[in-house]
Amino acid sequence: MTLKIFSMVIRFLVCTYFIFSTLCVIGQVNIDKMRADYAKAVKNKKLCEANLKTLESSASTATEKGYLAAYEILWAKHMGNPFSKLGQFKKGKKLLESVIIKYPDNVDLRFIRWSVQTHAPSFLNYHKDRLRDKQFLVKNLRKLPDPEARKIIYTYLKDANSYLKGEHIFSPEELAELSK
Repeated sequence: MTLKIFSMVIRFLVCTYFIFSTLCVIGQVNIDKMRADYAKAVKNKKLCEANLKTLESSASTATEKGYLAAYEILWAKHMGNPFSKLGQFKKGKKLLESVIIKYPDNVDLRFIRWSVQTHAPSFLNYHKDRLRDKQFLVKNLRKLPDPEARKIIYTYLKDANSYLKGEHIFSPEELAELSK
């Protein structure tokens, strides 16, 4: 009988552990996934929506809030009504700018703003920080502690060179600095 009770207690403890560990993981944001999905979400409405919902319910750090803002802005691309698109864009922009004011040295935030301003239509008049953010990224990308994050952002910036113009193009020296 004692062995049976012991076995039941062990099963109970194992089940309790799995339940609590699952509950803890559900509320977390996989920021590496959000970074990796960012460029894909421009064309993938379902991916954009899923990541937006995850971030809306769980974003707590500055970087997570920055990606929430990014996905808010990307979501505008998937909307049909021009007025809704504009409102959605402004919502994301306001959040992004508010987080950058609090955390101006956050590399992810400055990357997000650079990418949004690079792709925003000119009539939105959201482009004034592009060069400043570009220079910030060139000087600070290497300070990002996560090598996978650096790789994702570097690849995005390097690939963007194919459609950038004038002073917005990353020179070979800047690309070399970014790759460190």
